[in-house]
Amino acid sequence: MSGFFISIPVMDFEIAIKKRKCYKEDEEEDDQPLNRLSCLPHDIALDILSRLPIKSVIQFRFSCRSWNFLSRDLQLVDMHMSRALICQRLCLIFHSDYPIRNQLHFVEFSDVDDNEIVRKIDTPFAVSMPEFNVIGSCNGLLCLIDSLFSDSIYIYNPFTRDYKLLPKFVEFENQIVIFGFGFHPITKRYKVIKIVYYPSVYNLEIPRHVRRFTHMSSRRSDVQIYNLGTDKWRSIGQAPYRLEKRSSLGVLVSGKLHWMSHWGKYNGRRNRIIVSFDLSDDSFQEIPGPNTGNLRSLMNCHVAVLGGCLCAVLPSYGGNGGHDIWVMKEYGVKESWVKEFTLGVYSPRFIRPDMQKSYQIWRKFLGGRLVRIVCLLKSGDILVEYRGGTLVSYNPDSGMFKNIAFQGMPKMFQTIVHIGSLYPVVQS
Repeated sequence: MSGFFISIPVMDFEIAIKKRKCYKEDEEEDDQPLNRLSCLPHDIALDILSRLPIKSVIQFRFSCRSWNFLSRDLQLVDMHMSRALICQRLCLIFHSDYPIRNQLHFVEFSDVDDNEIVRKIDTPFAVSMPEFNVIGSCNGLLCLIDSLFSDSIYIYNPFTRDYKLLPKFVEFENQIVIFGFGFHPITKRYKVIKIVYYPSVYNLEIPRHVRRFTHMSSRRSDVQIYNLGTDKWRSIGQAPYRLEKRSSLGVLVSGKLHWMSHWGKYNGRRNRIIVSFDLSDDSFQEIPGPNTGNLRSLMNCHVAVLGGCLCAVLPSYGGNGGHDIWVMKEYGVKESWVKEFTLGVYSPRFIRPDMQKSYQIWRKFLGGRLVRIVCLLKSGDILVEYRGGTLVSYNPDSGMFKNIAFQGMPKMFQTIVHIGSLYPVVQS
């Protein structure tokens, strides 16, 4: 077995048994877990397996045929995800950029524990797509796109190794593409969104390498949508907003994807706004931003998710190098914006000369930002990524930073918050 299938998780099973209060002594010691599970009622067996970490459930698939069949029970798939969400059983996936580009690694954690070991994740389509970017993670599924040509998109469950290559889509010359990937809890559908901006008029006298810098305001657009489980892309016409190409990854909150708009004139003044795309009815909307007292407060803003809420991260007023994190407590209600956290100033480690080229490539994809909010931890600390190669936790109460370094962690990476699941890629 390859990738992360390394240790036999008998201890995880023993703990789960005890939680169900079904622990019994068995005379045979070699196959104790197998004997215990086989004599349990089906619903109790599912409950026990739903309490295990994802890597343990996958490991058990190789124990025997009956366990393999049980681990694929659709009821278990939903139970395992529900419990993972309640318990915040998260994984961090590292898309490494140095020393070897385009490798995936993961580490499981309930809260930050430096003793955890980072393990490599195999990508079975590496030969056909050696260079890729991670567009998003949703319910255990990753969306990856070819970073060289943007002509291939894969949906991939990194734990079950189930994947699907999406059909080809319409492309334009000198296009700028904004992506999004998400799931709507009402429609129960996964969608990949591709917003393409392309020049409306070509001047053939202008060299091609210059044409690609055509300003966004003179570009046309095309919104393409793929529903996972179908066989083709569909176009819904032009996008009503010019989205900022630096915020190329959509942030999923309440069944909607969110981006920052391009700099322009909105509501009578020049600024940027937060734009959402509803995955239920394929509609765009403007999300009211926080009232920071600064008319141009959103100029250097990026959106993120903290504790399931939409948040806006922007430089602190006064230019001291810190960042304010505004949280929308009630989705869609402008008055619910609260400045929940102020992120102090942190000086990440110096990037060595041999890493500069790799860092420049990574920085371009992340939109030039040196700071990125990753997630809110159970402890109340904020997990923050600096310069694509430094991961820290920030305690809002003490204002202290703690450097996070797991064993086997890559040197340059993009961090993706992920929940390991048993969900299949092919949706009916």
